[in-house]
Amino acid sequence: MLVGSSGLVGSMKEMLVAGRTAAHAAEHENELIRAMCAPEAMRAMQTRVADVMSVESGADPRLVLRKKSLEWLREAVTVLQKKAPDDLEAYRDWVLGFASDIANAASEGGLLGVRGEKVSAEEAKFLASIRAVFAG
Repeated sequence: MLVGSSGLVGSMKEMLVAGRTAAHAAEHENELIRAMCAPEAMRAMQTRVADVMSVESGADPRLVLRKKSLEWLREAVTVLQKKAPDDLEAYRDWVLGFASDIANAASEGGLLGVRGEKVSAEEAKFLASIRAVFAG
């Protein structure tokens, strides 16, 4: 959602996928994933994002949030490696699945997404950045 420009319809599709994925996390077998997507955790993340954007006013929000999301992901991986290494694989799989599902939710480019790319080069690059965080 922070990378491509799939237009209004595509953005709505991506938001629906994100919401559905977060909602399904309430039933995830891993306790960490369930806790991350609990309503209070989601509200805390919204506040964190709003705080970042208030400091970075005037900057391209997509670029700011891409950078911040990778920083936050690195922090999360570091904490899991130290405090809950048994949860790291489930977290990695969930994050990568979440990101891939959103990237594949709508086509990029073309007229109204028709004949556009399913995953743009920019999205593929960002997905690779996410995978790289887990690779170390």
